[in-house]
Amino acid sequence: MKLATGQSYCPNCGGPVQQHAVFCPNCGTKILSFQPQQQVPPSYYSPTSPSQAPVSTGPYKAVIGILLVVIVLLGVGLYGATSGRLFSLTGYHYTLANPPSYQSTQPAPFLTSQSPQYPIWNSCGSGPDCTMTANGWREGSVPDTFDYYVSFTSNVSVAVYFFTMGQFVQYSVCNGDIRCVSGSYDSIPATTNAQRYTLFTLGEGCADYLAIYVASGNGIMQPNVGVTPNPSRNTPTGYCLQAS
Repeated sequence: MKLATGQSYCPNCGGPVQQHAVFCPNCGTKILSFQPQQQVPPSYYSPTSPSQAPVSTGPYKAVIGILLVVIVLLGVGLYGATSGRLFSLTGYHYTLANPPSYQSTQPAPFLTSQSPQYPIWNSCGSGPDCTMTANGWREGSVPDTFDYYVSFTSNVSVAVYFFTMGQFVQYSVCNGDIRCVSGSYDSIPATTNAQRYTLFTLGEGCADYLAIYVASGNGIMQPNVGVTPNPSRNTPTGYCLQAS
C-alpha cells in the first residue's frame, strides 16, 4: 500500500517502511523494489494563431505599374531632351522667353584696312588643319564691341550659324538639330571656300553671340577668323537690345 507521504507497509509484519527501503526495519524482511509512478513531463503547447486572410495585392500592383509607366515616360523624355532623337513630352526641348528677331551679317570688302586686325582662330593644335565631323561642330564666342569676320577653306561644305546663348543651348541639347532653335538667327550658307570675309556686326553692342561651324560630313577645315574693335555703338544691339 502506498502512502501519501511516500511510505509503504512491510508485507510480513505490517510495519511502516520508507520508500525505496530494501529491508523492513522492524522484522528485517526483504522488501521487493518499489518503483514509483513515473510522471510524464508536460508537453509544451503552442496555440496555433488563427489563420489570417491573405492580403490582396491587387491595388499595390496597380500603383507599382503606374509608377513604372511614369518612370519609363520620364526616361524617354529625358533621352529625347538630351539627344533630340526621340519625341519630347513638352514639345520643344527648351524654350526661349524672348527669342531674337533681328540679326545682321554682311559681306566685307577685300580692302586691307577693313580686314580683321586680330586673328582669333587660324589653326587647330599644331597645324592649320581642323578636323570636322558630320555629327559635330566647332563653336567660338563673338566678343563684345568687336566686328566678327568669317573666313575659311575646307574640303567639305561648312555652314556657319550665329546663335545667342539661349539658341546655342537649344541647338546643343538637341544634338545639333537646327529645328530645335527658336526665333530668328543669321547664317552663312554651306560652302567650301569663304575666302571673302563675311562680317557679323551685332557683337558690337552685345556679348551674347556665338559662331557655330557645322560641316556636312567628315573633312578638314582651315579657318582664318578674326575680329576688329568697333566700340562705336554705346547701346545694346540685337538680342541684348530686346532683352534690356
